[in-house]
Formats: sequence, C-alpha cells, structure tokens
Amino acid sequence: MIGARGEPVWFQLYPSNDAQVMRALVKRAEAAGCRVLLLTVDMPLGPNRETQLRLAKQDARPCAACHDGTFAGYVRRKPMFDGLDLAKVEDNIALGMDWDYVKRLRDLTSMKVVLKGVVTREDAALAVEHGVDAVYVSNHGGRSEESGRGALDSLPEVAEAVGGRIPVLVDRGFRRGTDVFKALALGATAVGIGRPYVWGLAAFGEEGVLAVIRMLKAELVMAMQTCGTPRLRDVGRDRVRLVG
Repeated sequence: MIGARGEPVWFQLYPSNDAQVMRALVKRAEAAGCRVLLLTVDMPLGPNRETQLRLAKQDARPCAACHDGTFAGYVRRKPMFDGLDLAKVEDNIALGMDWDYVKRLRDLTSMKVVLKGVVTREDAALAVEHGVDAVYVSNHGGRSEESGRGALDSLPEVAEAVGGRIPVLVDRGFRRGTDVFKALALGATAVGIGRPYVWGLAAFGEEGVLAVIRMLKAELVMAMQTCGTPRLRDVGRDRVRLVG
C-alpha cells in the first residue's frame, strides 16, 4: 500500500489477544514504513448486530470445507497475518488493555502512537500523562453500544482536557464541510472521513474520491467565509452554539 501510494500511511491496530501476534503486526507495519500507529481502544467486544442476525442465511449446513468460521480463520485470509501462528488468536481485541499496555506498545515501536476511541476528559488527561502522541475521539460509529454519546458531543471535553498539548482527531458521521467546521470550532486538530470517500470510490473510482474531497473543502471554505473566519486558526468555540 505504501509503495502504491508513494508516501507513508497510518496503521490501525486491533490488538490481538495473542501478544506475539500483536508484536509481529506492529513490527511489520513499522518495517513497511508506517509512521503512525492507531491503537483501537473503543471496541472491546463485538456489537449485538440484531439486523445481521435476522438476515443471516437459513441454511445451517456446515461449510467447513470452504470456510473456517473461527476468528483465526477470518484473519488468516488477510496478508498482514501471513506466516503468523494464529492458534491462540481468539479475538482482535486484548480485553486486558491498560496504561501499562500502552507503555509497552510505545516502547516496542518508534512510530507515533495515537489512541483511537477516547471520549472522556479523564481518559484524555491520562493519555497526555502517559505520553501518547495524539488522541482520536471516536466511538466506532456507535455500533458497540448505541446509547452512548456521539463523538462530536464528546469532543469539547476531550479538547479541553488536552489543552493543546497533543493533537485531537475526531471522526464519526462527518458528511459535509459544515460538519468539519463545527469539529474544528469544538477543538479538533483534524477530522477523519470514512463513508463519503467510500461512496465516491464506489461510484467513480479515484475521481469519485477526489470529487468528495473537493466538495468537502468547498463547503468548509464557504462556512469559514460565512462565519468570518479567513484562516483555520480563526475557527474557534465562539463560532458555534451548543444546544442541549
């Protein structure tokens, strides 16, 4: 991927419950030229996907001849896991993650370490205290626990706790340039987009992705002009009004 893109990419780590596999993945990403490691901390277990269960196939005959239904069987099809012993892999999240785990990860790699899934001021302050390079406000689209707060609702307190000491990223549900403006006003350093560029890619390939980015940028510029903020650093909390 890095070779095709011509510049480094970030690697999002779902930390396997097998420490050996986790270390191997980190080292492979680092060797490939990744400069940033996103440690996923906001999805400690799979969600209760009721719709998926209702729509599951009714044919209950085993298909082990074609598919290995275990998690190890699932990740074995991914090149990142080639050659690794997956016998002990039960899930893609280490349930025992704590701040010592984060320290061991930082000591393991020279990549920048970003915590993805921070949604409270307490965890944000601890992240700074424990030396992470950035925090990423995200709740995995609310798929794990749908009654939790949205990422944008969590952003102000995280940004306040960080106090400009490290970057604050955010994603989840950003569809327009005005959404990006709001996130920047509430303290985000950068905003991640997911589905919009995928929609563009599905419709028109690379040109579709570029079109989505151009539209988001144009809408952001329009919002900045409307709100009297000629520079990104002028986009502050006084430009938005929180309701609720």
